[in-house]
Amino acid sequence: MEKLINLHHLDTTGTSLLKMPLHPSKLKNLHVLVGFKFILGGCSDLRMVDLGELRNLHASISVLELQNVVDRREALNANMTKKEHVEMLSLEWSESIADSSQTEGDILDKLQPNTNIKELEIAGYRGTKFPNWMADHSFLKLVGVSLSNCNNCASLPALGQLPSLKFLTVRGMHRITERCRSGSSSMYWGKGEFPALHDFLIEDCPKLIGKLPEKLCSLRGLRISKCPELSPETPIQLSNLKEFKVVASPKVGVLFDDA
Repeated sequence: MEKLINLHHLDTTGTSLLKMPLHPSKLKNLHVLVGFKFILGGCSDLRMVDLGELRNLHASISVLELQNVVDRREALNANMTKKEHVEMLSLEWSESIADSSQTEGDILDKLQPNTNIKELEIAGYRGTKFPNWMADHSFLKLVGVSLSNCNNCASLPALGQLPSLKFLTVRGMHRITERCRSGSSSMYWGKGEFPALHDFLIEDCPKLIGKLPEKLCSLRGLRISKCPELSPETPIQLSNLKEFKVVASPKVGVLFDDA
């Protein structure tokens, strides 16, 4: 396949046998990869530098088995900040017996996407905290964030500062406890008010207690599942809410204000 130097579009949807060419740098004109997942290490022989060589990619990128990345220098080889046409980025770690929380924190920090990104998914990340770039208000186009099974993280990034965030999923975060310890600032959500948030899902966060963001004026869907300790203590402005679902979260109670 590496001889197809003029290839612009590659669709591998539903195909499990097709491997990425070992020298993707030769596919300099490749713009769109559909259905392909960069599985690092193992039988695939793919490396971060291979992803970095695909400079003109558009649309989406899915990177799996990130536990096989050695350090931040290798992560930098992906050149994610230079991929200005990528709109969706999915990053996934698999389970490993190695204790590499610090290393994975450094790696995720260096996988910062271009500010043109619209959707971000992170799964299985084992660092103890999220990088600062995830709450950078310069991500003006970021509308969707999904965080799942990041079990070493005790807090969330300050996502309330993202001005265009519409869809937020927080799932399987078993170590997150209090959203706000000080009572005066939003430690986890950020000081922003989620001005554009439409859909909010919190699932399987058994230690999460405290408050939801106080003003969610644009929220249309709120789903809380398997959060037995979550108990909102103050009224939440939810005048546009159309769907409200609570499962296995007995302490949840939402008060509507007069707006």
